[in-house]
Amino acid sequence: MTEVNFYTGVPDRQVYACRLLRKTLAAGLKTGVWGPMRLLERLDQALWTFEPGEFLPHLLLRSDSPAPLRERTPVLLSDRLDDLVGCQALLNFEPEPPPGLERFERVLELVSTDPEQVAAGRNRFKAYKQLGVTLNHHVIGS
Repeated sequence: MTEVNFYTGVPDRQVYACRLLRKTLAAGLKTGVWGPMRLLERLDQALWTFEPGEFLPHLLLRSDSPAPLRERTPVLLSDRLDDLVGCQALLNFEPEPPPGLERFERVLELVSTDPEQVAAGRNRFKAYKQLGVTLNHHVIGS
């Protein structure tokens, strides 16, 4: 059964995403990040620079990304959900829950304090609740 973890009140979604991906990597979970390409490109850069002396192995997927590299890399970033099949966890940056979310053990949702983000997060929370998945809520900011 899929477990969905909401992190709300996140002051900076990029920085918190990097921290969360570091945790999933440490837990041995292959993690996909699904969202708009412009956001994924910024996250790709942040993953290279967010912590001096630390590298989180990741791959921003393109149509020409070699299959062996995709298989070996523990964090995959893509704007196509089908590219992330086989990942145990999914960090969702899209405004809706992912279709076929049962493919993932965990879905991670980051919600900032921005009013639009809060409203979209509430809508996703309700949608997940209707699907009957296990929901966990972690309040990050106050």
